[in-house]
Amino acid sequence: MPPLPAMAEKSNCHAMLAGPMIPVITHYNRDLSLDLGALAANLEYLIEHGIRTGSGVLLIAGAGGDFPMLTPEERRALIASAIEIVRGRCPVVIGAQSTDLRVVLELAHFADEVGAYAMQISAPYYYPPSGDDVLRWFETVNGAAKKTGIMVYNTWWHGYHFPFDLLDRVIGMDRVVSLKWSTPSSGLDYQEGVARYAGSVAVVDNAMQWPVSAMLGASGFITHLGTVWPEYVGSVHSLLKAGCYKEALESVREKKWPWARFRIKMAGYTGGEAPPVRAALEWCGRPGGPSRPPSRDLGGAERRELSALLQGIGVPRT
Repeated sequence: MPPLPAMAEKSNCHAMLAGPMIPVITHYNRDLSLDLGALAANLEYLIEHGIRTGSGVLLIAGAGGDFPMLTPEERRALIASAIEIVRGRCPVVIGAQSTDLRVVLELAHFADEVGAYAMQISAPYYYPPSGDDVLRWFETVNGAAKKTGIMVYNTWWHGYHFPFDLLDRVIGMDRVVSLKWSTPSSGLDYQEGVARYAGSVAVVDNAMQWPVSAMLGASGFITHLGTVWPEYVGSVHSLLKAGCYKEALESVREKKWPWARFRIKMAGYTGGEAPPVRAALEWCGRPGGPSRPPSRDLGGAERRELSALLQGIGVPRT
């Protein structure tokens, strides 16, 4: 096991959770068991191509990694493998969402044990919670975590959208180091949230508003395209750090937006976030692998459309 990183603190969160945050897919063998060898190859590729501390973050076993289709044992196996592979070269955030608080607490203790920098926690879901329910949920997790930080995830599409008065209290908790932020619209509510919390914690844009978010103080952004093309998202991060917001916007319009439109289109054909990413990795010559139900693999026509898109925006093949 590699040496554990220093405790996550608000004082170091902006430097640690900076740049593209990549939701790493979970790789499977043909029998749909975990393929940890393919995971290792993917993580090494990402690190070798620029995802390092200060310029990238890896999110393991989140929604992009199929966490709803994983057992708690599989989630722990993925997390432990990722921590060992990464060896402290960039921060690792783990997906720790669940409808069962016992699972969340188990993953919080495991994150402390293996040395994850932070864990992604949303409000409880399925049964719409009250504000008091959400506050107690985060207070309990905050009290359980000793070393790992908490990234608060506003999953408004699951029935709970944080009001600022409650989010103020959650962000103030000592283990909270990050906010993964989006809102039902990208207008005032979204922008106010970034500006309101960017001075306190690392705000991560989950709304595809990268230049605007950076101008308001966000330190990072979520990107599935980064799995496929880490050099590109690294170049956008460099533009944002340099204050070249117009150039960054032009790049995003040219390359990110077509990819995002394709992913949205595929979401109308099959659930889950990973199927287009898997197909894109395979087009590049890297491990993609099969999808776990209820997701399905992309079909022939969908892959041809994806191939034309990837060529058009300039994604390299290995």
